[in-house]
Amino acid sequence: MKNDKINLLIEREEFTVQSTIGTLYLNGGRICDTLENSWQDNKVNISCIPEGEYSVRLRTARESGSRDYLHLLVEDVEGRTYILFHIGNLPEHTKGCILVGLTRGKDVVNNSKVAMDLLIKQILNLGGTNINLIIKKKSKMKKWLIYQTLRKMVSSKKFLYTVIGIIVQLLSDNWGIDPEVSQNILYSLVALVIGQGVADSRKA
Repeated sequence: MKNDKINLLIEREEFTVQSTIGTLYLNGGRICDTLENSWQDNKVNISCIPEGEYSVRLRTARESGSRDYLHLLVEDVEGRTYILFHIGNLPEHTKGCILVGLTRGKDVVNNSKVAMDLLIKQILNLGGTNINLIIKKKSKMKKWLIYQTLRKMVSSKKFLYTVIGIIVQLLSDNWGIDPEVSQNILYSLVALVIGQGVADSRKA
């Protein structure tokens, strides 16, 4: 049995009045979805816990009065006790804890027992000790950088001409369309798209 350091990461991604939905990673690999309460100033039983870094340990059914399966306990949460990873589907099942599920919807995670079994199995395979948890909001910077890069590429005439050249060649090679005809059609479409974009921006 291994005894490696186990790094858990919850990236909180979706926020509603009732819940906080996220993704759980183990040593960089996605494991499942998570559901927590919405943020209510860290109030007991109704709020998710603060973002931050925590120690976690396995907790047996014998230690619990309500969980008859092996689960996880998040330790040293300021102002809170008995914050668990456990089975459940809806915000009313959390009581401030962290639910796991294989899929998600609005204010719900599904197939929670299967997700819990998978998580515990992975942790046991790594030795079951030395577990660290980080909770944070998912960074929007990466999406923003991708959007900005794509926007600049599309607005570049050189990029557009390169794409048009590739498409013209493909149409000519695969469908036998005359290159000059293909090029004229594509230039017309590009002009139409750009013109519509200008018109839309003026309306805005």
